[in-house]
This record gives sequence, C-alpha cells and structure tokens, in this order.
Amino acid sequence: MIAITLLVPAVVSGVSAQDAGSKVLRVHHVTYPDAIDPQTTSFVNEIDILALAYEGLTRLDTEQATVPAAAESWEYNEDATSITFTLREGLLYSDGTPLTADNFRYAVQRTCDPRVAGNYQSILFGVVGCQDFATIGGTADEPVEYTDEEWQAAADAIGATVVDDLTLQVDLIEPTPYFHTIAYMWVFFPVKQEIAEANPDNWWQDAANHIGNGTFNITDIVEDQLITFEANDNYWQGSPLLDGIEYVYQGESAVALEAYINGDLDMMAVDPSQLPQIEADPVLAAELVSYPTAWTSTLSMNLALEPFDDLSVREAFAYAFDRETYCSVIRNGDCIPTLSWVPEGILGSIETDQFAFDPEAAVAALAESSYGGPEGLPEIQLFFNSNDSANTARAEWVAGQYRDVLGIELTLVPTEGTTLIDLRSNQETFPQLLLVGGWIQDYPDPQNWLSVFFTCDSDFADRFSYCNEEFDALVNEADQLADPAARTPLYEQASQILVDDQPGPFLYNIALNTLVKPNVTGYTPTASESLWPGMLSSLMTLDIVDE
Repeated sequence: MIAITLLVPAVVSGVSAQDAGSKVLRVHHVTYPDAIDPQTTSFVNEIDILALAYEGLTRLDTEQATVPAAAESWEYNEDATSITFTLREGLLYSDGTPLTADNFRYAVQRTCDPRVAGNYQSILFGVVGCQDFATIGGTADEPVEYTDEEWQAAADAIGATVVDDLTLQVDLIEPTPYFHTIAYMWVFFPVKQEIAEANPDNWWQDAANHIGNGTFNITDIVEDQLITFEANDNYWQGSPLLDGIEYVYQGESAVALEAYINGDLDMMAVDPSQLPQIEADPVLAAELVSYPTAWTSTLSMNLALEPFDDLSVREAFAYAFDRETYCSVIRNGDCIPTLSWVPEGILGSIETDQFAFDPEAAVAALAESSYGGPEGLPEIQLFFNSNDSANTARAEWVAGQYRDVLGIELTLVPTEGTTLIDLRSNQETFPQLLLVGGWIQDYPDPQNWLSVFFTCDSDFADRFSYCNEEFDALVNEADQLADPAARTPLYEQASQILVDDQPGPFLYNIALNTLVKPNVTGYTPTASESLWPGMLSSLMTLDIVDE
C-alpha cells in the first residue's frame, strides 16, 4: 500500500465526549481518504477504513501469519497453479443477506474490470484471464474499442470459478504458492454488485452503501471530519468487544494533542515534532506506544524527467542525503536510516553501505554525470505537502542539504495534500522530485515489496518510469518457488539491483508513535499496522475498560 505523509487541513476542532457506558474507540487520523472503494484504493488511510467494514477470504493474525477468515480452508493443486477456497457455512453480510462464493468471484472480476481499473488491478494479473480482461480496451496511447458482448466474454473467462455457494476455485497462470495471502487483501473485499454498479464512481460516498462482512459497519461519513463505525452483529466471529470506532480527522497535530489531553481522543497519531514535548511529560510519555513498521520511505524521483534520467545524478543525490541526521534531529528519532528497499527481517532484505552519506562521493558522481556538475543541471522542483509546518521545515532541510553538499538550489513547491495525492497517482503528473514517497507492506512476503511495486508492469513503478528486465526475471522466478531457501537468493539479487539502479534514494524505515489511553486494551501492534496499533489484527480483542 502506498505510504501517506500528506496532511489534509481538518475542519474538526474537537470531538464530543464519550457517551457514558459506551465502548467507542476514538482514533485520530491525519489524512482524509480520497476514495473508500476496495477495488480502486491503494493508500493506507483508505485501506484502514475498508479493513474495519470488510474482510477477505483470509486475514493476518497478530503474528503476521495468514489464517482463515471468510474461507475456513484452502488447498492448492500439486504445482500451485490453482487454489480452492472453502467458505464458512452461514456467512452473512452486515444486513443479514447471504454471502457466498459468487460475491468473492465478483470481487475478482471487479478488480480486473477495465472500467474500474484500480491501482491494485495488476496484483491479480496472475489469475487466468485477468490481464486480458483488464487490457481489452488497449492502452491510453493505443485504445481499442470493444462491445458489451466482448466485455462480458472477457469477464466470464477470468479464472475464478464458483463451484458451489461455499467453494471458489482460482486458476493461476504460473505457480503462486503465496496466493492465499493475497486473498486477505482489499481487492478480495466483497462489495455488493448491485450497489457498486448502480453508481460505479461514487457509490462509496454513502455510508449506507457499505454493506460489508467485516467486524464493524460504517454508519456515517462526514467529509473531512469524521467516519463512524458500529459493531457488526452478523460477523462470523460474533460481535467485537468494542461497540464502535470513530475516525476523527484533524490535520493540525497541536489541536489533536489538545483533544487527546482533554479526553476527546483515545488514540492520537503523533507527529515527530511532538516527541520531545511528549517524552518530557511523565503522563504522556507513559501513554506513548512506539513500534517498528514495515514502511520504507524514499526521496521519490521521476526517472522520465531530467536530470533524474541520469543514474549518476541519482547516485549523487543518494550520497548527499545525511539519513542519520534526518532521522535523529529532523524527525526526532521516529525513523531508522536505511540504504535498501526491503526492511530488515523480511525475506529478500540485504545489508549494504552502498550510497551511505559521503559528500565527496556525491560531488564526484555529479561531476561524472552528463551534466558535469551543478551548473549544467535544469531547474529541480521538490514537491512537498504544504498543509503542515513540519513538512515545510523538512523540505527546507533537504534543500539545504543539497545546497551545502552539491551546490544545487532546489525550487520548493509546496502543494496542497489532496492535490499532491492526485499528482503522484499518475505517470503524466508524477512530480520531478517528491518528499517523500515509499511503501508500506500489504503482506509479509518479498513478492509484495519487489514484484508488486517495482516490476515493469506494476502500476506503481510505472508512475515514476522505472523498469529493469533483469530485475523482473529474478523476481518472476522467485515468485513461483515455494521453498524459502530457493527464493531468498533471487530476491536478494533483485534487491541489489534496486540499490544499483537507485530509482529514488532509500531513506528510512518508520517507527510508528501513537498516544494510547491506558484504558484501551487488547491490541498487539504489528509491522503491517502503520496508522494505529491493532488496526488490522486486533479488532475482535480491542477493548475500553473502566479505569
């Protein structure tokens, strides 16, 4: 999922006090979603809404293992080119209507649908017929007309077969022994066909349309302010301990902290600039929950634009970035410097000191570039979110770093948060230089870090014009292997290619800091939970107890 570091100005100055006796968890959020549609979304602040209201065939537990969810079991054929899911009996939507294999088959079809064309469409291109269906209309440069009959034939040809109400068979182009983990993702969330097709672009804006199968129901959507949830009594595990959850959107970190101190929030997303204040307060320091996340941030570059089409320029920018100072001073210690893409502890990660901070090497690399030095460079614009002063200070520090080390004067381009999301979602508008981009793992497998994000046919790498066929060959081979010992060296070689190519300097891994009231219990933070602890794996056990 795409990392969000963009702050949207909030309209909410505070929230109402907790109703006496109710167990409603009030969670502070910074960035309001652009869309709440399982088959089109890609940003983490959208996915964490959907994960409350819907559930896939599988899910991740607190140990990050893939375990049964709507499906009680699954079985691969001998070469992992087909997987059969067996659903639980008696599954219901939140409105009490039956949930069957056909609803999950529709989720696959809708993900592959060229008329929907979400950001994660390509993650199902390994399903027989999915890519053919998705590309039936050709490309933007070479569009192809098709009839409704041709569309239907392509949809019917997708390798997702309803054997009966409780059985879904998915046929795969190549061995895909990790597909059961992909089935936990939001592309498998079973939106109701009649609702999605009645208003394809905007159905999700009405809370009443979110008839899901998750732990909670969406009950209200107040744009830029509040999204509310209540416990889903029809969930297969029964009702959770919480009565509900509120997502409270507040872009100003100081206002959010005041609300937390006043008892109007139960969890608050801490901005790094607030860490010294919080750590100096004994009460707040005791309520600070910190944990590492599987989240890598980069200085994102558009490789289709000068000067970042020149590898030597990218190398110079990588050498010139002082990650240690940035994490310890500018971000107050909320991140861990990294020089590679896949975080430590995940299969495929590598240790390297290549492109560590080295001003002399930075100057030499720029001199070896086709530009010969700073004087020959075109204007370089650094885009960043303008809605929060902390981002402005960070961008100014980065600009100062490149001025001091390389003699380059970056042009700072403060950009409103939602506008910047739109810019970075499109190859035609992806910024020349972006502070910052990155990735948060969808599932704990190197295929998600490498194949999903950086292959030539990935929607994500395509946005900033990265493609390396040698990289693709390595990860495609590794993806088809079930034995971790056989996969590891291939993924490690691919990781080294990324370091050599420097598609955007790898900067740091995020450590999440959240203030949590002491009466909030029952959560286990995991590396995949990048907005608040418990957001994916602890929904049934989260609780608010009497103090």
